[in-house]
Amino acid sequence: MINSSQTIGFITGGQLGQMMIQSFLPFKQNEKIIVLDGNKNCPCAPYANEVFTGSSKDFNTVLEFGKKCDTIILEFEHVNVKALKELENMGKKVFCQSQYIKIIQNKGLQKDFYTENNIPTSKYIKIKNKQAFLELAENKKIIFPVMQKTFLDGYDGGGVTKINSIEDIKTKAFDAESIIEECIDITREFSLICGRDQNGNEFEYPLIEQFFHEKTNIVDCITSSCEININTQSQVDTITKKILKSFSGAGLWAIELFLDKSGNVLVNEIAPRVHNSGHQSIEGNYCSQFEQYMRVALGYSAGNTKEIKPSITLNLLGDENYTGIVKYIGIEEAMKMKNIFVHLYGKKTTKPNRKMGHVTVTGETLSECWETIETLKNTIKIISE
Repeated sequence: MINSSQTIGFITGGQLGQMMIQSFLPFKQNEKIIVLDGNKNCPCAPYANEVFTGSSKDFNTVLEFGKKCDTIILEFEHVNVKALKELENMGKKVFCQSQYIKIIQNKGLQKDFYTENNIPTSKYIKIKNKQAFLELAENKKIIFPVMQKTFLDGYDGGGVTKINSIEDIKTKAFDAESIIEECIDITREFSLICGRDQNGNEFEYPLIEQFFHEKTNIVDCITSSCEININTQSQVDTITKKILKSFSGAGLWAIELFLDKSGNVLVNEIAPRVHNSGHQSIEGNYCSQFEQYMRVALGYSAGNTKEIKPSITLNLLGDENYTGIVKYIGIEEAMKMKNIFVHLYGKKTTKPNRKMGHVTVTGETLSECWETIETLKNTIKIISE
C-alpha cells in the first residue's frame, strides 16, 4: 500500500532533486516534501514545505533530518553513510540503500567492487598519498600518462587529474588516498540508466552517448540514443545484468561506460541516482529518469522507458570569466526556435563551469537535432551582472 500522506526527504536540494519533484507534481497527493541542503535557497526550495540547512556529511544532521521523513531520496552520493544505515534500521526507506552508497561514494571501494564481480574496468592501483604515488613512478611501477582520482568527494570532474610525468606528480597530484588508472584510448563514451522497482521489475533506458567538454571534463551534450554494433551491445547487456544482480535492491543506476579502440566496453563509474546523462528523457522518453526514480522510491510500478523521438541535451554552464549574480543571454532567442525545451535550475549565482541549466532539442533525426544544438551553443551565454 502506497502511503500518500508520507514525508519525503531530499538530500541534497540541487537541480536533480528539483527535476524529481517537478516530475512528481502530476501525481502528488498529500505528501510533504522537505529538503536538507547547505543553501536555504537551493533549487529544490521553491517546491519544499521546509528546507533544513546543514551538511549532508554530518552524522547528527543527517540523522535528525531523516527522523522527520518516511522516505529519503539522495540526489547526491556524498552523504554520511552511518547515519543512513541507522535510519534504515529505524524503518526509514532510503534510496539508494546505504550499503550501495558506501561502495559508490569511495572510488577505491567502487573499483574493487568491479574487480570482485568480474565487471570490466580500467587497470588501477590504490595509493595512500602523493609520496606513495611518487615512489611508484620512480620505481617504474606505472606507465604515463595515468589518471589520478581521489577516493572521496570527486564530483563533476573534481578530484580527477591527468598525470603525464614525475614532475606532474610533484606539482599537480592530489595528496590524498586515490586510485591511479591507466589512460584508456577512448573512442566513445556512453551511459546506461537502469534499475528495479520495489516489486522487482527491472527497467532499462536506451543507451545514451555522452560528449564531454575538453577542458572541464563535464558533459557538454547527451544524445537520447546511439547506434552500436552487435558486439558492443552484447558487452553492454552483460555488464548491465551483472550490476543489477550485484545491486539487488530497488533503485536507479546510471552506468558510465567507455568504448576503447580495441572494441572493449569498460565501466568508468556508477551513479546511484538520476544522472546528468538522462536529462533528455524529460522530453525524449515516455517516462523520464526523474519520474522513474520517484516511482521507484514511492512504491509505484516502473514506467515506460522507450524513446518518443530523437533528442539531444546541451548543458548550460557558467562562463569561465564570470562569478556573481547570474545573467542569462540569449534565452529569448533560443525559445523562438522550434522543438526547444529550456530548463533553468533557479540558481541565484553563477561561477565558472557551474551547471545552471540545460536545453533539450527534439527532432525527427539526431542529425536534425545536432544542427539546432550548434546554433544554441552560439546563442546562449551565462554571465554575471
